[in-house]
Amino acid sequence: MKRLTRAAAVVAVSLLAAAAAPAGADEPQTYRGTVYAVQLGGLDLLTGVGYALRVVHIRTPETTVVRGGGSLRVSEIKPGDVIQADCRLTDAGLVAERIEQRDTR
Repeated sequence: MKRLTRAAAVVAVSLLAAAAAPAGADEPQTYRGTVYAVQLGGLDLLTGVGYALRVVHIRTPETTVVRGGGSLRVSEIKPGDVIQADCRLTDAGLVAERIEQRDTR
C-alpha cells in the first residue's frame, strides 16, 4: 500500500511538471548573433557563449518585423549581419516575430 501511494505521488508530480512546461513555450526567446546563412523562409544564426558556439535555424515569415538602419525587409538580411531576433517556439521550430539589425561599428 505504501508503494502504491508513493508511486501515485511520483506520477502526480510528473504530470504537474509536464503541464507546467508548455506555459514557458509561449514566452518569447531572444537570440543574438551573426547571420550564418540565409534561405527562403529562414536563416541560420551563429550564437555563442564562451567557447560554446551554436547554429540556430530561425524561420522568418514575411510578417516578421525588421528594424535597424531604416526600413528593412526579411529578404534584405544577408550573411554577416549581426542581429537580435525575438522568436517563439512552435511545432515547426523557432519563428521570428521581430528582428533588429545591430550596428557593428
